[in-house]
Amino acid sequence: MSTMTLSAPAGIRTNRGFWGLLWALYTTQFIGAAFLSTGLVGILRDGGTDLGTLGALQLLALVWPVKFLWAPLIDRWAPGRARGHYRSWLLVLQPLMVLALLAMAVFADPQDGLGVIVILAAAFVLFSATQDIAADALSVRGLDRSQHDLGAGVQVGASYIGTVIGGGLALLVYDAWGWRAAVIALALCTAAAMVPVLRHREPERAASNARPRGLSGMFGVLAVPGAKAWALGGVPLVTFGSAAVWSLVTPALVDAGWSLAFIGAVTSMIAAVPALAAALLGGRLCRRRGRGVTLLVGAGIQLLGGVCLAPVVWPGAGVDQWLQVPLGVVGACGVLAGYTVMNTGIYAVNLDLARPGCAGADFTLLSSIGMLGGSIGAWAGLFLAGMAGYGASLVLGLAVAVAGVIVCRSHPLLTRRA
Repeated sequence: MSTMTLSAPAGIRTNRGFWGLLWALYTTQFIGAAFLSTGLVGILRDGGTDLGTLGALQLLALVWPVKFLWAPLIDRWAPGRARGHYRSWLLVLQPLMVLALLAMAVFADPQDGLGVIVILAAAFVLFSATQDIAADALSVRGLDRSQHDLGAGVQVGASYIGTVIGGGLALLVYDAWGWRAAVIALALCTAAAMVPVLRHREPERAASNARPRGLSGMFGVLAVPGAKAWALGGVPLVTFGSAAVWSLVTPALVDAGWSLAFIGAVTSMIAAVPALAAALLGGRLCRRRGRGVTLLVGAGIQLLGGVCLAPVVWPGAGVDQWLQVPLGVVGACGVLAGYTVMNTGIYAVNLDLARPGCAGADFTLLSSIGMLGGSIGAWAGLFLAGMAGYGASLVLGLAVAVAGVIVCRSHPLLTRRA
């Protein structure tokens, strides 16, 4: 393992191959993650697995918000320096992700080896979270500052491609050909990312003796001017409010009488299509109009989605069934697309704030804080819905997200255009 400290590269020319690498890495992260969080849960429940076990499986997602704890290790050491610092991590982690999925195919039915499946799922989540650290570091170091807006669009947009494949198409394969075919298909999709990884040549970076260590390396990005107000104030409010609203969609539509199959199609596949378009739109909007305008546009789209959802989730609204379905679909798409546009602006600023010498640790910490806010928001949204109803929770979630946008817009980086 190397102990070289890295400094920022100079004059990297971002070519099509590098953009393809980013699309592949961020997509494959979410192929397996979406399958484990949605597809696997549905398959196990259909086979009779109790809700307590399924709930424990969802706890694996907590690995992602805490990955900042080992992100400094990824910045400092590498399995093989000669192959490129972060590339060498990808050459290890991407195959491990594939192997974790292939190992699940040992069982013809996941119920037959549930304990082993859960262990393999935990391993995959750990590998994919660590791969994300290396991918984020490559984004910070490989993209010119003027490309951060489009880079953020790729980071966010690729996740929805992975969600469609892992959360939707994998279930279609499962229904047609069974468990083994589904996980092997996911493994092959994940393995495809090895092609751009093998072709990528990471530029050499000079050693530096001034690299932060310990807590200063883990939390040092918060000392960057404006970073504390951004990371600890505005961003958690946006993610808290948006996650609170999104958490209401599935249970509210269930209570409205929608079938589970249709709800799954709406939330995992139909809503992901406009969300992907929103990510690409967000990147270009950041570039042409600035991050502040992008956040406002995203908030506006999310508010419109919330307005469409309101008569569906509000008791006594008296909406006819023929109108309820299009309102629910448009509302779900609007809520997710609006958050996606806002998230693109947030990621663009995070790319700016991350220091090249601590690329993995800095970007990971900033994104982890947002994830933590979202996790708490999802819990709070459902808790408030249980206490005061879906309508009150919907209004409060939208209000908190808008408050977060107002706080975020005070950050000077939001006024910059590429």
